[in-house]
Amino acid sequence: MKIALLGAAGTGKTELRLALEQCLQSANIEVLDLTHASQLRHLESYDVTLLCGLDLPEPPRPGTPPYPSRQERELIDQLIRQQLDQASISYQVVYGLGSARLDNALYAIARQTPNLAIHSSRPEVLSRWTGPCERCADAQCEHRLFTDLLKQKSF
Repeated sequence: MKIALLGAAGTGKTELRLALEQCLQSANIEVLDLTHASQLRHLESYDVTLLCGLDLPEPPRPGTPPYPSRQERELIDQLIRQQLDQASISYQVVYGLGSARLDNALYAIARQTPNLAIHSSRPEVLSRWTGPCERCADAQCEHRLFTDLLKQKSF
């Protein structure tokens, strides 16, 4: 299995790749950090494509190579997304700081490859909607909806 990891410089690709390789080394999964736009045309051969989000703080580290500005990273991110959309390649954007980013990446991989035993400590996010649906034809449901609305209305 092959996982493609994309993103502009300064989005944590290298750190995420190393963490994923360490977590997935026993599963025979290859994680590739694609840095050049020319590599994007070969993405059809990858099982999972992850895009690193732009949520990391600016890297003000002296002695490291200069990173593109925030504006340049946004343009690179937009270009990558356009290329993925044009090639009809599905992808998941990974956000989070520190171990949360790794957990979110593992979660995305596990959701896209349910036949693999990949474990993520991130719980399933449940839908916030708990009310009755608007197209329900159940009379009891409609009665409960209108009764609840009348209870909420103050005269």
